[in-house]
Amino acid sequence: MMHTKVVFGRGVVRKNRVQAKRVAIVTDTTVEKLVGKGIERELKEEGVEVALLSFPPGEREKSRARKEALEDALMERGWGRDVLVLGIGGGVVTDLAGFLAATYCRGVPLALIPTTLLGMVDAAIGGKVGVNTPFGKNLIGAYYPPTSIFVDPDLLSTLPEEEIRNGKTEMWKYGLIASKALLDRLEKGALYEEIATCIAIKQEIVKKDARDSGLRRILNFGHTLGHAIETVSDYQISHGEAIAMGMIGEAYLSYELGYLARSEVDWIHELFRKEGFSLKLPPFDPSAFFATLHRDKKGEGKKARFVLLEELGHVAPFDGEYCRFIEQPLLQKTLDWMYDQLETLS
Repeated sequence: MMHTKVVFGRGVVRKNRVQAKRVAIVTDTTVEKLVGKGIERELKEEGVEVALLSFPPGEREKSRARKEALEDALMERGWGRDVLVLGIGGGVVTDLAGFLAATYCRGVPLALIPTTLLGMVDAAIGGKVGVNTPFGKNLIGAYYPPTSIFVDPDLLSTLPEEEIRNGKTEMWKYGLIASKALLDRLEKGALYEEIATCIAIKQEIVKKDARDSGLRRILNFGHTLGHAIETVSDYQISHGEAIAMGMIGEAYLSYELGYLARSEVDWIHELFRKEGFSLKLPPFDPSAFFATLHRDKKGEGKKARFVLLEELGHVAPFDGEYCRFIEQPLLQKTLDWMYDQLETLS
């Protein structure tokens, strides 16, 4: 796997520049105004040929159609393998920009500037890139690590509270799967000072298992249920809230199978309630939900597999698989419990 240089610190975007003669900036229209235009101007002042490619914000844009439009924009310019793709934005942008770089002319250099907390601690780290389909999230993609990631907490100053909450969900996840000490610090109010901690946790896991054959699966705790909730809600529920509900549900599965104490399930539920999430499930057809669930990438033979906790800060290893099959009756019981415990959107 290609080595990624992560440059972390306040002001690193101002102090560092990508090295390329041609740069395709991929961003959304919100970040374009806040950050993208300024970086475009500075690169042009340095003599770099720049294409600024933007699209509306939102999860629906992370699609095959949007990727095709970006590819066409580059080909219309006659640009080839001498282009560097620079993704500036949240997870939608960095995933899409990464997949574009992975396949354009069979692979061109990629650099990322995540502008959301979620992007900084999770989406931009680890080399997974891809797009969504009507069948589920991230089902088409690649492993394509960027050459550089510039993580600048100063970029979070314009982020709305909801987006901070979305990113913090992934920080809580790192604590739940790998570090009780991180949970304790987050519970005491730590936030920005733990961004580097979360990056280090993910990098260490990815270094041991770059392609999801074992240990890296623990990063998907809460995501099997959470991604299904996102999909059946047609992305009306934010990623952070869906994953929070997913972690509550998968903690309950862990309890039902005898791995996790019920008091710890309740602690996780209360944690995300205190974070300010509404924790409201969308009304959906259970058959559509389970069909989406069983298309999860960790599944085998159209059966979903789940990462489970054995205590706060530790996952059940399952002989190096780090996930296990759950039979349909228990999945239905868990869904019923979630409907009972979590409010339902009207």
